[in-house]
Amino acid sequence: MSANSEDKIYFGGLNGLRFFAATAVIFHHIEQYKLWARRDGYNYPSVFGGDSAWSVFFDALGHKAVSLFFVLSGFLITYLLLAEVKKTNTVSLGKFYLRRILRIWPVYYLVILLTFFVIPHFFDVGQYGQGLLHNHFWVWLGLCMFMLPNLVRYNTVELVGGNQTWSVGIEEQFYLIWPWLVRTFHKNFERMLIIFIVVKMSLYAIGLLVAANTAEGTTIHLLATKFHLHWALFKIEQMAVGALVAYYLFNKNEQVLKLLYNKAWIWACVILFISFFITELNFFGHTIFEALVAVTLILNVSTNPNCWIKFRWSGFTVLGNISYGIYMYHTLVLAVLINVAQHYKIDQDHTTLNWFLYIGGVAGTLLISWLSYRYFESFFLTIKERFMVVKSSSKG
Repeated sequence: MSANSEDKIYFGGLNGLRFFAATAVIFHHIEQYKLWARRDGYNYPSVFGGDSAWSVFFDALGHKAVSLFFVLSGFLITYLLLAEVKKTNTVSLGKFYLRRILRIWPVYYLVILLTFFVIPHFFDVGQYGQGLLHNHFWVWLGLCMFMLPNLVRYNTVELVGGNQTWSVGIEEQFYLIWPWLVRTFHKNFERMLIIFIVVKMSLYAIGLLVAANTAEGTTIHLLATKFHLHWALFKIEQMAVGALVAYYLFNKNEQVLKLLYNKAWIWACVILFISFFITELNFFGHTIFEALVAVTLILNVSTNPNCWIKFRWSGFTVLGNISYGIYMYHTLVLAVLINVAQHYKIDQDHTTLNWFLYIGGVAGTLLISWLSYRYFESFFLTIKERFMVVKSSSKG
């Protein structure tokens, strides 16, 4: 972590992490969309739908990348909020919410509108769009408009072009209360964070235990099952773990930082992180474990000069800036490519189809994301800078 000539807080390497995480999600959804296309009768070569090692790997690409985004977001934004408290002795809630709105909402609502009003009519995949049009359309649209797309996913409704928005909804719901918690409890921040994580996990455990120990079909069993499934998806504990390490870094807690900077621990986390892609973790508290591994990598990449993982290539600045667009637009691009492949019979050869989707998916998404950042998002980001209390080089 450093400050540039304009005294902006800057964490080097995070742009590279953002880009790789966003690209991993693209690969995950390419295989998912090929699986969805089978509903239309197309014999697409998706690795999903089985128990193979490749299926586990591509499934983990998306899920672990999203977990990395959660942890990174909690780490970075909490650090900036703590810096704001130190500078002004408070947190300006109004300015915080305006910054979030200007960064997240323009692209989010553009994707939602395209998902509901364009994709089902022109670029449907697996008839999910048609199903959306005729199955509580206005309910799902209303939930998305009120930043609750995770509830749409929880109800197993597939949004072609917008199924990735569930995680954005969770982050926005988390940040609805987070600046208030930082402002209120900054003097007892560590204790508050630990209680926050314990309460979140305890509620999940209660729901799980009630569901496991009540008769199937009863109202209590049904409610407990629904609660613990949704509460598991609501991974705010991972954002809180990122926030906790941000607190230790901000206050220069040497004991904790010495442990997190330890070479043996770094190597262990690298090995563990790689292992996440070849085996599924299902034990209670695995999200906390994943977050601890992820935040160790985030901290060392961005603040440890002795870490061999750098991600300091200058091109990562551009790629990191457009990573939000990569995450938000890529499923729209994939929906278009699937339909192009079907129309022009590109899908008749599996090898050609895979090259088309992977190269076209990544290249098309990068192009759309860059254009969006340059000609659409930059307008709102310029306004956002007026409400920055603590300057940051991050565009997140």
